[in-house]
Order: sequence, then structure tokens, then C-alpha cells
Amino acid sequence: MRADRLDAKALDIGVLDDPFTSALRGPQSRFARTVGNIVTFEPDVSVFYGHPREMTDQDYADLAQLAGIGHTASLRDRRTPLPEDLFDVVAEIDLVQYRGDAVEPVADPELVPLGVADVPEMTALIELTEPGPFLPRTIEMGVYLGYRDPDSGRLLAMAGQRLQLPGWTEISAVCTHPDARGRGLARRLVAAVAQVIVDEGNTPFLHTTADNSARRLYEKLGFTLNSEVPLEILRVTGNNR
Repeated sequence: MRADRLDAKALDIGVLDDPFTSALRGPQSRFARTVGNIVTFEPDVSVFYGHPREMTDQDYADLAQLAGIGHTASLRDRRTPLPEDLFDVVAEIDLVQYRGDAVEPVADPELVPLGVADVPEMTALIELTEPGPFLPRTIEMGVYLGYRDPDSGRLLAMAGQRLQLPGWTEISAVCTHPDARGRGLARRLVAAVAQVIVDEGNTPFLHTTADNSARRLYEKLGFTLNSEVPLEILRVTGNNR
């Protein structure tokens, strides 16, 4: 079943405008920690924060309280001035979001489900390839698939589900060991995870960075650009409460 055969009227594209809030106040509310209008994941699940685009002084104070002094927090598409007495900007990333409603999902029997027992090996692969954050309980966010070497059993590539929004599921942690690149494993994994998502009745989407060469792969698979916004990583330096 192609994702683009889903009834387009059933797709609420608006939830993609603020995906972290949509997940944390919706299907993944079980992972949420909240202060006022600010919401984030439990610290061993994921690093992302949901917040209003137009942040008030109270919102910034709540963000500082939720993150804690000395810790980091993220702001996606911030549109109000940042209080310099509360935060330092550590990094700014051009966050690119792709919709997968025209992607052709393909089941792949050679890929294996990954579980809690696989997390140490998954974490090692993430640390080697750096596709993005993967924490001890990230695996609880959805289905993960991997490709293991037929001879050694070593995990060579993986991908899985992260954000769960109403009608949409994010594909994340797409990575391949350097020893196995050029074999089309990322393409197979993305298509297979997309199949899981479509089978669940949802539509895939994903995030990457503007300078990531993997964008060419995603576009060849049928993903279409939905947005490009700044994602700021902040360090909390003070708390005005």
C-alpha cells in the first residue's frame, strides 16, 4: 500500500508545524514532562522540547526551570528575543523536515526487529555514525529494524520510529556502519520502516539537516520538502524564578 493512496483529507499536515509538541501532547504524552506551555521528553527518552513559537517571559522561565541550570534545551523556529540572562546559544542547526506521503514502502524480510537487548550495540553504531541523538529509552518510541551481517551477526545498519504524531510517524536513526556503506542498506531500511508505519495506518516523515548528503536519498525515495527552520541548542545559565 502506497502512503500516497491514503485519503489526503485524513492527513492533518498542521501537526508537522510543531512536531515535538504534537507528539508530547498527543500519542507520546506518556513520556512528557511539562511546566506551563513548555513540554519535553523524559531525559533518557529524547532531547526535544515543545514550545510556542512566540515565547513569553514566563515561557522562557518555564523552559529554564524544566531544563535546569547547566543543562541544554532546544528551541525550534523561535520567533521572540532570547533572554540573555537565562540562556547561551550553544549551536544552531538548519532543521529540514520531509513528508513521505508519496514514498513507496517496501517490506524486507532480511531486516530484523531490534529490542532492548540490542540497545548497547545500537548506541555504539549511533556514536560511530552520528545520525542524531539516541538515548537508553529511545527504543521505546517505536519499532526499530536492523541489518546484521549474515556471517558475524554484527549490526551494520539500522533505522526506526521516533516521533509519533496524529496520523504521522517519524523515521529516525538511519545509519550504516562505514564497513557496509554503498550497499543500499539505508534505502532498504527507510523503505521497510515506512512499510511498518503505513501498516499502522500512519504516514512517514523525517528530519535531517540542510547539509546532510542523505537528502538526495530521501528525495529519490519520494520524500518531499515540507519545511526548513532553525533549531537552536541552548544552555541554561540562570533562572529568574
